[in-house]
Amino acid sequence: MLASSAYLLSVYFFAVRWQQVLSSIGYNLKAVNLLPIMFGAAFVNNITPASRTGGESLRIVWANRSFGITYTHALITIIFERLVEAIPVALLILYVLYLSPSFESLLLLQKKILPLNSSLVWIVILIGTGIVVLFFLKKSSFFVRKLYQDWKQLNRSFAPVLLLSCGVWALDVIRLKLVASALSLPMPLDIIIVFSVLYLILGCLPITPGGLGIVEGGLVSLLLYFGLSPASAGSFVFLERFVSYGLSSLIGILYLFYYGGFKIWKDTKSH
Repeated sequence: MLASSAYLLSVYFFAVRWQQVLSSIGYNLKAVNLLPIMFGAAFVNNITPASRTGGESLRIVWANRSFGITYTHALITIIFERLVEAIPVALLILYVLYLSPSFESLLLLQKKILPLNSSLVWIVILIGTGIVVLFFLKKSSFFVRKLYQDWKQLNRSFAPVLLLSCGVWALDVIRLKLVASALSLPMPLDIIIVFSVLYLILGCLPITPGGLGIVEGGLVSLLLYFGLSPASAGSFVFLERFVSYGLSSLIGILYLFYYGGFKIWKDTKSH
């Protein structure tokens, strides 16, 4: 129950974060009014390959239909959220890479498999990511220019958005710790942070809807590596996915039915 409460609070933080960004460019909304959109987007993300893809399109169209937010402004605020959110994510990844001595053997990057230093591999990955980002920015030049034009207004919300993003990640760690406590599993903070970062990476892989199978397999393998028994690892991942995947999907589908979100979702295909 506490883990579920921590998850629900994190979704509310997402709604408050978006409300802060929208407020900075002149849209005065309440966070509770954005909650149905956030849960609806979570459900769509859970049933489409690659986390945060289909759900973002739903957010844009739903915000336009319900609150008159232009498609451009909705997209810009979401991009701004992601840019600010990248700061705590990058810090967590750096923590995992440099402060967790056992991480070098994760993700099958050991010298037995790849005759390369894991730091070099990550540098190559970061360079590749940078090239992809530059390509995306080039293809989205209109929105980049618009983002630059509105940056002074958006920048007013930088501090609260950063704090809320850090709060969401803190709640993520707390939720995982509560799940471990419910199962009486000895999981120190380092393992939980590694688990959280790997959760994000696996969920972003465009392979299966919501990362089903990929996420569970990867997370169970991680816990087995850290010494948990198969039963304990499977129980932990099952309970965690029940909270973060099952609960969000249930609430999201209810909101979609109640607010006519399925029609809005269908309309996103034409935008």
